[in-house]
This record gives sequence, structure tokens and C-alpha cells, in this order.
Amino acid sequence: MVEGLSLKILFLNPPFGSHRPEGLDAPMGIMYLGAVLKQAGYTCSLVDHVWEKQDDWRRWDFALSQKPDIVLVNTQIRFSNETQEAIRRLRSQCPSLQAIAFGPQASTEPSRLLLEMGFDACVIGEPEEVVPDMFRDMVRRKTILARPGIATVENPDSRPASRVGVERLPPPDWDLVEYRRYIDATHNAVFMASRGLNYEDKFNQPPLIYAKKSTRRLSIERVLLELTQLRKRFPGNYILLFHDEIFTEDREWVIKLCAALRKARLKMPYWCFTRPDLIDEELCRTLRRSGFVGLSMGMESASDRILGILGKGLTVSQIEAGFRSAQKAGLLTTGSVMIGTASDQPGQPDEDRQEIEATVRMVDRLHPDVLTVTLTTPLPGTPLYESLKEKVLAKSPEEFNYYHVWPGKYPLHLETLTAEDLMKAVARIRDAWKRKLWKTALRIGALALSDGAFRKTLFDQIAKVLKRKVLPE
Repeated sequence: MVEGLSLKILFLNPPFGSHRPEGLDAPMGIMYLGAVLKQAGYTCSLVDHVWEKQDDWRRWDFALSQKPDIVLVNTQIRFSNETQEAIRRLRSQCPSLQAIAFGPQASTEPSRLLLEMGFDACVIGEPEEVVPDMFRDMVRRKTILARPGIATVENPDSRPASRVGVERLPPPDWDLVEYRRYIDATHNAVFMASRGLNYEDKFNQPPLIYAKKSTRRLSIERVLLELTQLRKRFPGNYILLFHDEIFTEDREWVIKLCAALRKARLKMPYWCFTRPDLIDEELCRTLRRSGFVGLSMGMESASDRILGILGKGLTVSQIEAGFRSAQKAGLLTTGSVMIGTASDQPGQPDEDRQEIEATVRMVDRLHPDVLTVTLTTPLPGTPLYESLKEKVLAKSPEEFNYYHVWPGKYPLHLETLTAEDLMKAVARIRDAWKRKLWKTALRIGALALSDGAFRKTLFDQIAKVLKRKVLPE
């Protein structure tokens, strides 16, 4: 290891592009941690397998040959195979090189990463403050010291790192991850104005990263400053995606930000994630007037009982009211449903055909403009996994990928439904949605007529698709 603080840090984003069915969103965790480390004087580089062909390890092998001082790997359970192969190659080429894991899997499965994969340490929780402290220990004392937020083989049960003050963070490092390339591939630029998740459910992992405490938000002034810088740095036609867990959680903050966005005239459409019970028609109209064109929300199920098992903390009537409010205000919507939920109480039935049929009818009634259908997949470390682990059939990392429906398999043992039943139910939900795609066409057309920034982005996206499909290079 190099003396002093002039360390060479190598990041790895493990998943190859073909294993990212949920999209190509830029890895914000790497961008923020890289910015913090560069600010502290470290040299950072990244191997981003999103842009590599499946199982093409040449860039990773070459990067290891350049003798980095420390490796940082962004970990998620459904990409465990790639992570394990990366560490195997690292140990083969550079046996003494320190490998540190961060991200959701590091926070939820540190023992597996330490004992089975061979990582030297795992970051538990948010990494931006604890990782620089750990690096200083490694330089000065030649070891990784026990501290909150750092799990090692000797200290595997560390409590989460201290919460990070978001206002003190530098802007994300756009250059580290080829941000322009992500924008061109997805027609989206990703931005986070807050961290945290006050409204927990039982199946998501972000609360484990955020230490299950209240949301912290950037000031309105800071959001506008960073968005203005981003817009100047990356001109063009694309949607700005606020990747906050629940964007509309603080109504007053959202209204103030909408007013600032409307005044700033950044000439790009906005999109965000939220919950149906945290919007109403008035707030949706405020969002629409400020340039928002769409919302992504969870639907999950048309059964209040199933919503209770999932820990959603809302009802079917609230889901319907939220989607209708957004649609009345002229916003597009993305919805997601989950089927195949097992009961978490002895003697209570698993999800049955009637409850799934109710979900089919809800999709038909509400018709979100984009629909994701998944099977209920408890991820290790989440409350849902702990309550259902005796019924979990998923074994390999790929089977924990809740974005993919595996033919002939399902992740939970259900008394009432077979894998074939679930495949048929997925098909019925998708068919119900496809039958009313004309509604989406009308909504997109109306939005394009009324919003110039969205119209330009839409036409630009259509032109790029046609060029790829009709005039391939």
C-alpha cells in the first residue's frame, strides 16, 4: 500500500449489462463515494460492467494489473455470482490487495461476503464518512480497525455507520461513471435530493442502508445549484429522474421545490418515485405545473390482507385514489404489482386465486402507463425474509432477482398456487394491461402537445430507437 493519502482506489460495478433488466440507472452510490474520496485526495477509477459483454472480464483483469491500493465493490444479492468471480480473480492476481464491499448486500449479508467470498471488510450503512476514516486507519496503522459501520471477520456484527449529512456531501462524480453514456442509453439523468425512508415496508432494502431513521433532504438552493450545473454540463433532451425513495414525503418541501423549478426554467421534464397515499390531485397539479411528467408508485396487490403481509402501510382504496389523482392531473404513471405472497402467520392462507384476480381487475381499472409484474421475493436481511425464510425456495443469486419471472420456478413455497398458476397469472395481468395501451397513447399524446420539453425528449427518443432498429450501424 502507498504511504500517505495518495491511494489508488479501484471501484467495481459488477453486473454485466445483460443482467440489468430493471434498467441502466447510473450507480449513484459509487458516484457519491467517489466524489468524497476524490475530495479527500484519493485517485479513483471504475470498472463498470454495465458496458461490457456478458462474462468479459478483460477490463477488470487489466485494472487489477495496474496495481490499485484498495478495491471497493458495489454489492447486491442478485449479482452475487459476478461479485464472487471478481473477488476470485482479484485473489488470484493480487492476493494481498484489500477488497471492501459496500451497498445493500454488504449491509445485509456481511458474514457471507467476508467468510465465503473473501472480502476484507464490509461497510454497514452509508459509506461516505466511514470509508475515508477506514482508509486513514489502513495507511497509518496498516490494519482495518473496528468501528461502527465496518464489519470484518474479527468484528462481523458492527452496528450501522453514522448517518451522513447530505448537505455536506459534494456533488456526485459524473465523470467516474461515464454519466453522459448513461443519459444517452436511458434518456434519463438520475438525481437524488434526499436520503432516508420514513415509510418502511417489509421487502425493500434501502431502510437497512439508511439506518432506519428519518429522511434528510438537500436545501432547495442546493438542489437548484446542482441541477443547473448538471444541465450545463449535459445539455440535450432527457428526463430528470429524482431517485429519492419517496419524493413527496415532505409536502411543504416539495411545493417549495416545485416553485423553484418552475422559476428556474431548466427546460427538461421531471419524474419521481412516491407512494399513492402521499399525493392528491392538488399536489399532482403542482408537480405537473412545475414540469413533472410522471410518477412511479407501487401497487403490489388489490388485497388489503396481502398489503398487510408486505408491510405497505396503505390500503387498496388509497392506491386507487393516488393513481387517479396523478392521471387526472395529466401525469404519466408507472405501477408495479407483486403476486405469490405467502402468509406470515401460522394457520393463515397464502395468497389465493381470488386475490390475484382482484389484482388483475385493479390493473385493468387503473392502467398505469408502464407496468412491472414480479413474484414476491423476500431479500435476505429484510423483515419479509425473516418472517418467511422457512418458505423461501430461491437459492441462487439469480432467483433473488425480483425483476425477473423464472419459468417453472417461484421463490416461495405456496400451499394454494403452483409455479404454473403464477405464470398464468402474470400473463393475465400483462394481457389486461396491454388491452388498454390506447389509454397510454392518448396520455402521452396529450402531454406531448402541452409540454415542449417532454415533446422534444419523446421525439428524440423515438428517433434514436428508429435509428437502431431501422438503420442499424
